[in-house]
Amino acid sequence: MRRLHLLVGLCLAIYCCQLQAIETAEIPEDAPDDDVMATPDEIQQFHQWASEAFQKKQITPAGSQKLELELRRQDHGELGFGQSCIGTPLKIGSQQFKRGLGTHANSEIVLRFPEGARSFRAAVGVDNNYDTQGKRGSVVFIVQANGKELHRTPTLRGGQEPVPLDIALPAGCTALTLIVETANDGPAHDQADWADARLVFENGSELWADANPLPFLEIAVPFSFVYNQVSSSVLLPEWKFETAAIEQSRRNLRKYIWTDSKTGLRVTAEAATFKHYPAVEWVLYFENTGTQDTPVLEQIRALDTSLRTGYERQPLLLHRLTGDICGEQSFMPLVDSLSPGQIVSFAPEGGRPSNGAFPFFNIQYGNKGIIAGIGWSGQWVTRLERFSTGRSWLQAGMEQVRLRLHPGERIRSPRILLLGWQGDRLQAHNRFRRLLLFEYMPKQNGRPLRMPVALQCFDRYSYVLPEWATEEGQLLAVKAASALGCDTYWFDAAWFEGGFPNGVGNWFCKPKSFPRGLAPMAEACQKARLQHLVWFEPERVAPRTQIALEHPEFVIGGTNGGLFKLHEPAARKWLADLLSQRITEFGLNVYRNDFNIDPLNYWRKADPPEREGMTEIRYVEGHYALWDELLARHPGLWIDNCASGGRRIDLETISRSVTLWRSDTGCTPGHEEWDQLQVMGFALYIPLFSSCAWEPQSYISRSAAAAGAIFQFDYLNKKFPWAEARAAVSEATENQKYWYGDFYPLVSTPVFPEGWVAWQLHRPDLDAGMVLAFRRRNTPYSAFQASLHALKPECSYRVEWIDEHRRRKTRTMKGKELMSCLELPLPKQGTSLLVRYRAK
Repeated sequence: MRRLHLLVGLCLAIYCCQLQAIETAEIPEDAPDDDVMATPDEIQQFHQWASEAFQKKQITPAGSQKLELELRRQDHGELGFGQSCIGTPLKIGSQQFKRGLGTHANSEIVLRFPEGARSFRAAVGVDNNYDTQGKRGSVVFIVQANGKELHRTPTLRGGQEPVPLDIALPAGCTALTLIVETANDGPAHDQADWADARLVFENGSELWADANPLPFLEIAVPFSFVYNQVSSSVLLPEWKFETAAIEQSRRNLRKYIWTDSKTGLRVTAEAATFKHYPAVEWVLYFENTGTQDTPVLEQIRALDTSLRTGYERQPLLLHRLTGDICGEQSFMPLVDSLSPGQIVSFAPEGGRPSNGAFPFFNIQYGNKGIIAGIGWSGQWVTRLERFSTGRSWLQAGMEQVRLRLHPGERIRSPRILLLGWQGDRLQAHNRFRRLLLFEYMPKQNGRPLRMPVALQCFDRYSYVLPEWATEEGQLLAVKAASALGCDTYWFDAAWFEGGFPNGVGNWFCKPKSFPRGLAPMAEACQKARLQHLVWFEPERVAPRTQIALEHPEFVIGGTNGGLFKLHEPAARKWLADLLSQRITEFGLNVYRNDFNIDPLNYWRKADPPEREGMTEIRYVEGHYALWDELLARHPGLWIDNCASGGRRIDLETISRSVTLWRSDTGCTPGHEEWDQLQVMGFALYIPLFSSCAWEPQSYISRSAAAAGAIFQFDYLNKKFPWAEARAAVSEATENQKYWYGDFYPLVSTPVFPEGWVAWQLHRPDLDAGMVLAFRRRNTPYSAFQASLHALKPECSYRVEWIDEHRRRKTRTMKGKELMSCLELPLPKQGTSLLVRYRAK
């Protein structure tokens, strides 16, 4: 009966217009050059920070007319460039200034400049703002050159008008020291401005003191370690230092190498800057080039830097996500506001990098910040501390490492990515999304990967319909996927002997169910022009499975099962050969790698004394080597990364794979409102992902569909609504192209049960996009007013509303109307509204 109904449904569907997958041409090849992207100055400044930080010195090109600034002391607040030390506009008495330096006593600033300066000019006084209130503060300004005092003002008090300075400089002067001291009444409110501060040269040209703002990050080597009980900050300046540059098409790679002549330890930082982004990534390598074991190497922090966060009343905000916990809180946005003296530390659980914590985060101070990514598919930790002295300290790296390196051994650290930003935080997130999409994530034919629209019914059928997981059942499933308009058929964990979960380690087909293996399904997919995706979980080995019995030496746990030894080359090669054979036999386009085990305890128990962290390091390196090997052997193959849902997501895995199953909340129906919340967090950082819809109703399918879409439809049910299901698949396919653009949440988080959820996706290159709005089941409000982003105010847009029943209406609206107030009415709870727009 089920099969008969399926065949009738297929026959009806085949006569319908065939659906088409998103065309490759609809996927952008590169990021658009628009206001989301950083300015050339922002990019250059961040790249210069990276270069100077790794070399721990300021770099001025030969013949440059650049003015260098060194802040030697400032007791309170943050040195302001074109603003006061508390971030307000420069104002002394009744006069406002657009340029200058805002400091706080006691302070000492050194300016260095080329020869030929004739005079130093400025207007000085106590800054007038809401804190000083035009009456508080008392300071003395001093200008020195070559250790001699050129000028000293009398005590200047809050409310006084600015005092002009025009100080003649001695011949050959190339440096000035600008000092602000407190008066006898102490430092309270002593906020002092060097307004319009500049050097005037003999030829009439000027160099402004605020022309080169200090970077948000300290100019110092941005990593650390302890070696033989001595900090790297002490060791590295004494070691031999070398550097070499390699220019690439989209990035510039530079190696910084330090070598300890006594023990032979070589530390290499491979750092890359991106030509179109104010971003830098680096990874560290530690190599023993000597003939003896090294002293103990420990506390490796791949990221260790200070941030300029001086004004204590200005919040330091840490924006982060929970990671996947297979629940309502998965990928929930969190915001920590750090006051001086506070510390926030976070790490995943059990050794999977996004299990309960997320290795991407944004640190915001006022209208600037950095977005960070960690590339380590193991146990990382991040720590942010705010000091009362005007700095914050950011560290990230492996949670536990303490080891000696044998002669010839080489290990790596987590990879670090930093993107600097200023201005709007959401624009910064979209810049980061573009960086990942176009510089990191997998590509096909020079463009980001075309995400799948797939049928996958393992959770629905495998436990209740044994005949589904047979050759006949799967061939019918392939036909169903084609008839629905999908572009991919996904066969999950039901094909191998022993089944899930007890059969992991038996990577051969059930002979009775699949006498010809999975090749018939591959052939059927090829005929239907579908991609073929099959599930594996090679790193977890169940007891009494083939691997446990025949190769116990490859398993931490032996015949009792456990963790496959990816850290051992022989075991890894054997596994690569096996998986490669199956990929070929099964005709796979997509290799799905699951990982339902917390590896951390296995790693740590396997470490010998004074080799803490070595098993984890070698395992993580082996994981990357295995995936790289499979991709190299099978051109065109791509990898779906799963780990009990989305628990193995980090900078390294997203560069080799995509996340098709964002969370195991998709394993059961009824979680569409969780899906909505997960999108609100996850999409801030990761552009390509998908999740699972169990029913074709709009509220359910729209909550799950993203750049990719997975459908777990009950196509064997005689009452299955084929037309509605095909409409859901068609709509998800048509929406895909917008997910390759920018993401704008239209509501703030956290979202309460009675609140709406809405977001906008915008393609600047098309001047088109979409809005998805959800009136959730407990929401009493029947309409939502949205203000859209990134449109052209005077442009006319064709706007299409598609309601819960997929009924359509259109009208023309100006961009300024859409950006001001777009009314989204939904009279019923538990319904959704899709709005698409395109410039006319």
